[in-house]
Amino acid sequence: MTALDDWNAAARSSPRPDFLAEVMAAGAAHGSRPVCVHRTPLFLDERAVRMWRRVLPPMHRLLRKVRAALLADLARGPLSLAARIGIPLDAIEWASIDPGFVDVAPLARLDAYVVGGVPRFLELNAESPAGMGYASALAAVFRRDPAATAVGPLGFTDPVPAVIRTLRGLYGDWCGRPAPRFTVAIVDERGVATAPEFELLAAHFRTSGLSTLVCAPEDLRFDGERLLTGNVAIDLVFRRLLVCDIRRRPAACAALLDAYRARRVCVVNSLRTTLLHNKAIFALLHDPAFPLSGGERAFVNKHIPTTLRLNDAARERVRRDPTRWVLKPAEAHGGRGVVLGWTQGRAEWERAVDAAEGCVVQERVEAPLAEFLDARDGTVHARVVDLGPFLARGRFAGFLCRVAEGQLANVSAGGATQVPVFTTTRRL
Repeated sequence: MTALDDWNAAARSSPRPDFLAEVMAAGAAHGSRPVCVHRTPLFLDERAVRMWRRVLPPMHRLLRKVRAALLADLARGPLSLAARIGIPLDAIEWASIDPGFVDVAPLARLDAYVVGGVPRFLELNAESPAGMGYASALAAVFRRDPAATAVGPLGFTDPVPAVIRTLRGLYGDWCGRPAPRFTVAIVDERGVATAPEFELLAAHFRTSGLSTLVCAPEDLRFDGERLLTGNVAIDLVFRRLLVCDIRRRPAACAALLDAYRARRVCVVNSLRTTLLHNKAIFALLHDPAFPLSGGERAFVNKHIPTTLRLNDAARERVRRDPTRWVLKPAEAHGGRGVVLGWTQGRAEWERAVDAAEGCVVQERVEAPLAEFLDARDGTVHARVVDLGPFLARGRFAGFLCRVAEGQLANVSAGGATQVPVFTTTRRL
């Protein structure tokens, strides 16, 4: 029997009728629904963990190489490499502002399918990846499950301590000295579905000694010296507000932008993340003109599916075979605008490709499957597994695991739920 077999057998024999209520009570909610409806975690063995620790450093070095290339000529504005891959000019202007530290995407997540033991990286979330607080909360819920005793010791990499270390380190870099205490504002638009996770993170930050509050950008004001909400001065903004949201509502975000320009507040992640939070960076890595060594090129070919910016040549190439390609807006998030070619008729696919602007196409990767127990009805089904390692200043910091019935594994889009990832010495 495998760890998965033992867990599911024990879970079926030990009903947990309040499981979904426990998930909600733990704060693992996306709006009014639980982020997890499956009672089975994902298990990894020690060999898989070693594989991830081996693969992530060279991937991070590639991202640093892309970052350096994009930063090198930002001053050229509309002629810059960033503009040529489709990054808007106002976002390029914000990316030109020195944030006070070197890291472009200190907190990030790589979304991947693992096929035959080899991770294929589909996207990079470099803005401010969700799921870290949820992962920590779900691990606690699952450790209390009666099924856990049937599997034995479970290892778990909690992303939250890495987030706190990152904030402390970056704030120290920003102000030029270690600062054990400072005030954090978690900032996003009011009423977003991920607000429960902000409260989870705020509680962890406070426990670590960081005064923390949650607010919307319009709650902020800048007096020329300090960024404030009410009468509270903010030292560090933990930005969950996306750059596209700032572009859409610049007036509401004016205080944040003014304080950032004046270097009167530390913002994590900085507005430079827009350089990497664009699906065209994977197309850049596949571009023969982008300078890579032979080893780097081999790594890209092995671990990143072919990705193309959707220009005239790419349109002609992909129109002929919809079964092989995925169409993705380069800057959208939450699964918006994604078209899976193999779900379309030939004519529908051609219309989508011809009409698309600001998009990339990516070669299809066969989605891996695993069995999960549905807490709503007690049935076990094979589900798609999207496994995303978190990175904190380039170091592995745990996983986001999304489980989906279909191929679009996105919690915000309603197509997936999240489960914790445990390591075990048991056979999988």
